[in-house]
Amino acid sequence: MNEVEAINAHSAAALAVGQIPNAPQRLEEIPVSLAPHEICKRLGEPKFKEMFLSLSSAAMKASLMEIGLTATRQAHQTSLKKRNEEWAKRLWSSVLAGKPGCKVMMFEWLRQTKSELLTAFLDAVGVEHQKGLTDADFMKDVPEDKLVAAGKLMLAHPTFDHREVAAYLLFLDFSNETSKFASLELEHKLSA
Repeated sequence: MNEVEAINAHSAAALAVGQIPNAPQRLEEIPVSLAPHEICKRLGEPKFKEMFLSLSSAAMKASLMEIGLTATRQAHQTSLKKRNEEWAKRLWSSVLAGKPGCKVMMFEWLRQTKSELLTAFLDAVGVEHQKGLTDADFMKDVPEDKLVAAGKLMLAHPTFDHREVAAYLLFLDFSNETSKFASLELEHKLSA
C-alpha cells in the first residue's frame, strides 16, 4: 500500500466512525465485510478457478473487464478451455496483486450456480424470490437476528459447502454495506 492509499484508507475509516482525519483520536476498530477480491483470495486459487470456470463466457468476459483486463482470444489459445484457463489465471493474478474487483464474478457465480443456496437462504428469512433472486431490500427489511439465524442454518446445512455459504454471506454484507453477519466470523470459514 503506497502512502496515498494508506492516507485515504485511514481517512475513510476515521470518517466511518465519526472521527476527524489526522486528529489525535484513537481509531476504533469497526467490523467491515471483506471486499469480493479478498473473499476470493481467502478461498484460494483452486476454489477461485473452479468458480470462474463455472461461469458463462459472457460472465467471464464481464469479470475480466470489471478490472480492466482484456477479454480477447489470443492466437496461442487453441481451445475455449485454454482461453478460459488463461483468463482465470490472469484474474487470479490480479486478485493476488490486491486489485479491487471480483464483484461481477461473485454475483454471476452465485446467480448461475448457487440458486439452491440462495433459495434456501431467502426461504429461511421469509423473502419472496424467483429461484433465489429478488429485488427485495431484505438486508435492510429483515431483522438482523433473523438474518444471522438463517446464516447459521445455511452453514450447518448438510449439502451446502460452508466456504460457499460464508462467501455468499460476506458478499451480501459487502454489497449492502452492512456487517450483519460479523458475529458469525465468516472470514475464518473461507479457507480450506
